[in-house]
Amino acid sequence: MDIPENDLPLFPLNTVLFPQAHLPLHIFEPRYREMIERCLKENLAFGIALIKEGSEVGGLAIPHTVGTIAHIIDVTRLADDRLNIVVKGVTRFKLRAHSTARAYLTGQIELLPDDIVEPATVAVAQTYALQLFERFLRVAHALSTSDAETASPDLNLPTDPTALSYLIASVLPISNRDKQTLLQIPTTAARLRRELPILEREMELLRLLTTPSDTIRDQGTFSLN
Repeated sequence: MDIPENDLPLFPLNTVLFPQAHLPLHIFEPRYREMIERCLKENLAFGIALIKEGSEVGGLAIPHTVGTIAHIIDVTRLADDRLNIVVKGVTRFKLRAHSTARAYLTGQIELLPDDIVEPATVAVAQTYALQLFERFLRVAHALSTSDAETASPDLNLPTDPTALSYLIASVLPISNRDKQTLLQIPTTAARLRRELPILEREMELLRLLTTPSDTIRDQGTFSLN
């Protein structure tokens, strides 16, 4: 896979892709069919970045300056030259300049490799984030299934702190703006620390969903802030 840093094909979307995450995409616009065909023919990666201004379909969309390199890992060709593809996030990038010379947007980029993590600097945040995230996933799973299907899932969460930070960011039910903020954080330690209060908030919301309404009334009102 080649990453053309001076002419990277760009796909602005209303979603945030994180490194190591998978994302299915339906490719139907002629400009993006052309882009994907080029990537397949030349074994190129492309960049996915959250739209800052503009629309996902038709017209020009201006992306945020930090996005994620996407590698195509699966392709299904459909009628009318449409495609279904699955991509995997590789690494973050920073957009230095963009061009509209092609039918689709391209950019000059700088790759943003992950920082080298010293285990001692993230141990506390990693342990607490892992505990909260595991509880969040189990409670969310129980709420989404019937009583007969609430067997606890085999989570097999990553032990690598950077991988864990990206997985948490990709799974959390938060806005794209908040996800973009997490993507732009330069270090794993800072990203994990930023995720802790979000996980605590989401666990509190799940607690409310699983607490009988009479119990909540008896406890009185409170603020999540």
